Amino acid sequence: MIRWHRYSLGATGGLTARACTGSKLPVAPANQSLPVPIRLYGTRYRRAMTLLELLLALGLVTLVSAMMFMFYDTTLRARDRDAARITDRELCRVIAMRIAEEIRSANGFAAGVGPGVHGDDRVITIQTAAMVDKDRFLRQSIRDEPLPAQCDIRQVQYYLAYDEDESYVYPDGTDAWVPLGLVRREMKTLYQAPQLLREGQLAEVDLDLISPEMKYVRFLYFDGVDWVDKWDIAEDVAGQMGNSLPQAVEITVGYGELPPKEEEDMDFDEDDELIPAVPEAYDPRKYTVVVRLWQADAFLGSRLMRAQRRSSRSSSGDGG
Repeated sequence: MIRWHRYSLGATGGLTARACTGSKLPVAPANQSLPVPIRLYGTRYRRAMTLLELLLALGLVTLVSAMMFMFYDTTLRARDRDAARITDRELCRVIAMRIAEEIRSANGFAAGVGPGVHGDDRVITIQTAAMVDKDRFLRQSIRDEPLPAQCDIRQVQYYLAYDEDESYVYPDGTDAWVPLGLVRREMKTLYQAPQLLREGQLAEVDLDLISPEMKYVRFLYFDGVDWVDKWDIAEDVAGQMGNSLPQAVEITVGYGELPPKEEEDMDFDEDDELIPAVPEAYDPRKYTVVVRLWQADAFLGSRLMRAQRRSSRSSSGDGG
């Protein structure tokens, strides 16, 4: 219900008011003024923020911002750490697979060439086959100077290199040479006759530091029964022209710094030739791959050759 007040001029010239009540606007005559509505409830005033409320609001905003910053900082750090770990693992995988591909193409035992695979836990030497350069297949005139011979058998070697001029303290407390990384050595003019080479030409050797980050390497060899850390079947075995390849080779590369061997540890001991090697311990900074040599002797002839050599040395008094 709305209450209206009607204003009109009185006889004396002053305003007089007369209240009227109704649900609709009253229709005023032409000689009278329109009613003016008046709200009966009081006016509401808006109160300003106090200093305490302002400080509480600023503190809450600061706390929420700090929590969001900590969350994003932790997320970014975890992402960078995982990305670096994936990159390191990928580098180890690429290096290990490169060595594995060359081991898969190793030759068996051949006269004048030697065993296809031999080495120890730190060094591995591979006799592998490779295609010669394309220019060797180009047609030449009879007047052209013949190209130097190129062997299709390459000798590839992998080992850790050290700088002997500087000393370095390893994590285990060993004070030895500074590690430089994993080296690949390839000899391309292997077992070539001197008359086939140009005058003054030397054996072509490529020495490449393929990975300065890889400072750990270990090779293990499977003879069909056990894993051993030495594989050296040479031509000293009587009447041997058989397959001297191991059944498999385990390759481990990583970032852990490995000190060089002592001189007494580098001596080859025939008594320990058939002793199984200690398995490689798990380390997230290492990568291990096992290479199966399908061209190896399926009847474990290499193990029999090694056992025969050991028995022959023992019977002659040279062994244990």
